[in-house]
Amino acid sequence: MLANLDIEARRSDLRPAAAHLARRLAGVAPAVRSAVWQDGLDLFAVAAGLKPVGLLGRGFADAAWLGAAEALARTLGLSALTGACWHPALRDPGFPDWYSAAVGVRRLCADGRVAPEDEAALLGYPVCCVVQHHAQALALERLTVALVTRLAGDDIAHRRRLVAGGVMPTPQSEVEWRQLEAAGAIAPQPYPSVNRCAACASDPNRPAGRLGRRYRELARRLDYPPLATVH
Repeated sequence: MLANLDIEARRSDLRPAAAHLARRLAGVAPAVRSAVWQDGLDLFAVAAGLKPVGLLGRGFADAAWLGAAEALARTLGLSALTGACWHPALRDPGFPDWYSAAVGVRRLCADGRVAPEDEAALLGYPVCCVVQHHAQALALERLTVALVTRLAGDDIAHRRRLVAGGVMPTPQSEVEWRQLEAAGAIAPQPYPSVNRCAACASDPNRPAGRLGRRYRELARRLDYPPLATVH
């Protein structure tokens, strides 16, 4: 059984909604189908009361599907906020002023930063996994600072333009490549859209594994088809 889920009371609207989004998956490009399928399951997790907040359209997405998902969310009585963007809180005072100014250009200011404990609570994810994700994201930002500084030298304006434009210079050493690999390493938990921390990846009975089983049961009870069956 699923604790805190009101599936039976909402079966009349959640199951048809799940079928609607599943049908639309067939028209989504294969390259983004996995992300879109995952977004759909996150939407239903919010509607079912499994988590307070869901994030849709992260990374690559399908505009038509996102529009349909947002409309469906409103039909289900959920609130939708377009254009919200979260990034790890800048707890490291070592980030230079020019970098902070550049990310501000991209609207990644302090208001868009979220602490791992807050993100975990809002998205219903294990704190341990979110803490590791934030550490990796901040490590990637620190590497970006180093690479941009080497590329642009003392030209602060050039550094800001590179960061504001999302430019990631190519690592030049084996150490830098290892840093980039470590910052980008992920271990997705099947069903929920959370990347497992090292501890959860090694033990299916830790929080991420338990969450995955709840999401799998949610998909089963809503007849939301496994991604492998969508063509």
